[in-house]
Amino acid sequence: MKALIGVVANTDLNQFNSPVTSIPLAYTNSIERAGAVPVILPFTPDTDTLAAMTDRVHGFLLPGGIDLDPDFYNDTPIAKLGKVDRNLDIFQLKIVQLAMAAKKPVLAICRGAQVINVALGGTLYQDIPSQVEASDLNHMQKVISFDTDHAVSFEPGSRLAEMFGNTIMINSRHHQSIKEPGKDLVITARAPDGVIEAAQHTSLPMDLIQWHPELMMQKNDVMLPLFKAFVDQCRLK
Repeated sequence: MKALIGVVANTDLNQFNSPVTSIPLAYTNSIERAGAVPVILPFTPDTDTLAAMTDRVHGFLLPGGIDLDPDFYNDTPIAKLGKVDRNLDIFQLKIVQLAMAAKKPVLAICRGAQVINVALGGTLYQDIPSQVEASDLNHMQKVISFDTDHAVSFEPGSRLAEMFGNTIMINSRHHQSIKEPGKDLVITARAPDGVIEAAQHTSLPMDLIQWHPELMMQKNDVMLPLFKAFVDQCRLK
């Protein structure tokens, strides 16, 4: 039986200005290519529905999206902060809490990595260009790209180093990133300017990825080991 992966939805407005569930197909396609079945978990404020949804899946993928409200990590908004949605933040933070309580695998990408970090008490750079003086990289590419933009270096002994070696080229589309890692998170990858690009939990099956492997998957199989390792973890649940 294939593993069921709960892809945690974002929200958006359609052409009629009506709220809709939003998940780029690149995420679900990547899960399918790795041998699992994606199941989209839509936004809900209902606690019982949340519990029922999370109970039925074997693992969770937290996707990229808009910025997090800095109130959740005890910070004051700066001018360069992007769009936020407190209700979406609350929904996704609750999903993370349920996933951790059940010790189910989580693959968190871009915003998803930031949600995990905040859930564990960490903080974020609200805007890398204005808050990280040492950065000379353009982390926020203007065009959604399947190509690669810069290298990342992996920490020896990390799960990512075991998959990819010492370094690899990745794409880049984010203006926020982890500042102070949350409880029980260890940094596993950095960009050349020192910006944190990945982390893993010390005891739970959780990997945080700042770049967009699902987009890279639309061009080649370089990121397939990441998704397959995640799916393999979920099959054990």
